[in-house]
Amino acid sequence: MIFLDITGRNDWSSTLPRENWSYFYPSASLSIIVNEMLNMGGGVELFKIRGGWAKVGNDTDPYQLFSTYGNAGQWGDATRLTKSGQILNPNLKPEEAVSREAGLDLNLFRNRIRFEGTYYVVENRNQIIRNIPVASSTGSDNVNINAGLIRSKGWEFMLGGTLLKTPGWYWDVSANFSRNRTRVIEIAEGIDVIKFWEDARGGAWSYVGDEIGAIYDAEVITVTDKNSPYYGYPILDEGDLEWGAVEMRYTKNKIGNYNPRFIMGFRSSLSYKAFSLNMTVDWRNGGQFISQTQRYMAEDGSSQIWLDNLIHPGGRTGRELRDWLVQNEDKYIRNGFHVVGGPTKEYGGFRENFSGVYVNDGIFVPGVWAKDDGEGGVTYIENLGEDGTVIVPYVVSYPWGFAKPSMFDSDCVKLREISLSYSVPRDVVNRLRFIHDIALSLYSRNIILWTKAKSGIDPERAFQAESSTGGTRGTQFKQGIERFNLEPWVIPVGIKLDITF
Repeated sequence: MIFLDITGRNDWSSTLPRENWSYFYPSASLSIIVNEMLNMGGGVELFKIRGGWAKVGNDTDPYQLFSTYGNAGQWGDATRLTKSGQILNPNLKPEEAVSREAGLDLNLFRNRIRFEGTYYVVENRNQIIRNIPVASSTGSDNVNINAGLIRSKGWEFMLGGTLLKTPGWYWDVSANFSRNRTRVIEIAEGIDVIKFWEDARGGAWSYVGDEIGAIYDAEVITVTDKNSPYYGYPILDEGDLEWGAVEMRYTKNKIGNYNPRFIMGFRSSLSYKAFSLNMTVDWRNGGQFISQTQRYMAEDGSSQIWLDNLIHPGGRTGRELRDWLVQNEDKYIRNGFHVVGGPTKEYGGFRENFSGVYVNDGIFVPGVWAKDDGEGGVTYIENLGEDGTVIVPYVVSYPWGFAKPSMFDSDCVKLREISLSYSVPRDVVNRLRFIHDIALSLYSRNIILWTKAKSGIDPERAFQAESSTGGTRGTQFKQGIERFNLEPWVIPVGIKLDITF
């Protein structure tokens, strides 16, 4: 009725400094079968309380302690040497993960109802993170660090039951739920932020107190004077002829997180005599991702999503167009990234003379220009469709300086798998020597995918693969950003024969 397991292990790794070669990690788990200790009635098949504590360690890749020179080839009779721009750490400590969990298992009414619940906390200390960018004044590009403390907390639940059980029919269902949050508690001294990935227009950064997976972006410069009639209007950049931006490194403009709010799964198994129908459905709720595929498609005029964001002037020009935009300012000017016009006349493109050719692919960004009034103040000049509005070609209409226009929700529901099986009756199998069971199945996977974003991209494909330094730890993944992961939707159909001897 009471079970206690204790383990202990010690590792030595020469990839760490000699004084940190050795690291010990123990574990202990305790479970109590309450229904064996107390009379809980005939309806309780299992009532188990369990808990556990464990500590594990980890080393790093080889050659991460001291910088060495490499051969850069010959220059005449001289051998050239090169040194990495990475600052290595000769004092690396082993990674340490301490986990604690508590749970409850409950089976009722001859296992017709089943429940499992677990709460856990995992603390990762001294996590070894490589290639953290540093100022170029150090003479290097990046540095390896022991990160500090990262803490994960989560819940996992499973509820199952047998809904139908007769001599011919059997129907069993189960659902599971998981939710995890990982937060940066401490960062190594001298490091302000952990950068999991970044490009010129966004990044997955984590500051102290942040949840892992936070996505940051540049911030649109807007009119901040609440007394101005243009309050909240974007201030346009005269150089780029589009939205002005505060660079990401100067602002903590958090726009999303690539981790889901929670994940749920549902499984159903329905049997009638020798036939059984099984299916699995998954639901991902919450989270976002950056799609570079959609970004490039928008610039090429191939993204319907970006075309749907265009503001069609509907034949309005001049003052009429300006007044219409102002009347709908919360929708068209202050909200998101919109342009007026389009790539063709049908999309409302303005007819302009570009390089001596008149075409209907003109657009403009609705907003204002900020001009010094010569008295220490600012005068705002409208760019809303009247005379003086700057018209540019559609090809430069996409807001490349920002990640948010390319961000999509990751919510999705998948019919992950479905199968129909037939088990050969026992009396037939018994006639065959040495064979115990025979089953024939028809199955398929990925039959249905529903996404909230409707971007044509499977949110589970929102990652970029890259090889780890030295290639010693296989392929790593940048989560929450995808590029060219848009592939034809494949629905495999197969037949499986199972024979048990």
